[in-house]
Amino acid sequence: MSRPPPTPAPPTTKTLNAKRLESENWKLHQKNEDLIRKNRKLDLISQSFLTINSSLELDRVLSTVLEAIRNLFGVVGSSIWLKDRQTGEVVCRQAAGFQRAIVKGRRLAPGEGVAGWVSSYGESVILPDARESTRHFRKVADRMHLGFRSIISVPLRVKGTVIGALQLVDKQVGRFDETHKTALETLADASATAIENARRFERADREIAECKRAQKKLKKNEKELKDKSAALEEVNSALNVLLKNREDDKNRMEDIIVANVKDLVLPFLEKLSQSRLDEKQATYMEIIQTNMSSIVAPFLRQIPMKFFDLTPMEIQIADLVRKNKTTKEIALILNASAKTIEAHRNRLRKKLGLTNQRIQLRDYLMTLV
Repeated sequence: MSRPPPTPAPPTTKTLNAKRLESENWKLHQKNEDLIRKNRKLDLISQSFLTINSSLELDRVLSTVLEAIRNLFGVVGSSIWLKDRQTGEVVCRQAAGFQRAIVKGRRLAPGEGVAGWVSSYGESVILPDARESTRHFRKVADRMHLGFRSIISVPLRVKGTVIGALQLVDKQVGRFDETHKTALETLADASATAIENARRFERADREIAECKRAQKKLKKNEKELKDKSAALEEVNSALNVLLKNREDDKNRMEDIIVANVKDLVLPFLEKLSQSRLDEKQATYMEIIQTNMSSIVAPFLRQIPMKFFDLTPMEIQIADLVRKNKTTKEIALILNASAKTIEAHRNRLRKKLGLTNQRIQLRDYLMTLV
């Protein structure tokens, strides 16, 4: 008859303690690994905060944010959607990873798609499977030909105002949980402030550029105005020269006419008036002399108005005196006595205001004509 197998000896206290210690060590190791991973995430978040806030260029800030997200979460795609203040739409300003060329620049109406919904209502969203969610609006994904499954989207806030959404996508179903949401919301808060500062800087930079363009245009207009002014001054100078030449020509013509009338007409009229004329002829002669004086008078504008009462005989004598003719020569030319010519000279001095003045009649007449 065979013997029954021996009953195993119960574990000793020493063995139980070793197993318990091994289990506790394993748990501590797991906790330590978790702490190391969390510390790495915290370091990445801290570094991301420093990098994000070190720039004021919007595109660089957005790229930095997305790069930090990819390092933290290891997702296939990420994007930043910002509200358009003018249209109210939500625009994808920057995308990274999976199908970024399709997503970047896309516009969604308020409330449309996940990013549009989050930007409108200011609440974070986690979709384990985008194909089964009515909130995602299948037509948005179909229109953009996107093949991802999991989505997490959190609002970007600045002082309580939602300016857009920060969104991650992945092909794996159920990729995101509450720990991802907490970390992403923390990063979104810092990102939103940096993005808003960059947008303000972008607007200020754009306004400065517009001011510079306006100043450049103003300087160009000032230069054109200065050039036109210089051209007008040249034209004005040319016109002044032409006007002066015209006035000089006019004065020379007047001098010629006056001289011709005095030399060629008045002497003969004077002689004719002293000849034997009947009453009718004498009347005609007087009219001719009067009209001739009226014709000649406008050409004597250089002589003061008070001297316009000179008789034709006195004008003729004044012209001969100006030509340096003596009294005897004038008497011979005008067929008159020297005494008569002397009397006319005295009347000329009186009418010209030269009585009791030490100035030669000819010298004075030379200053008038």
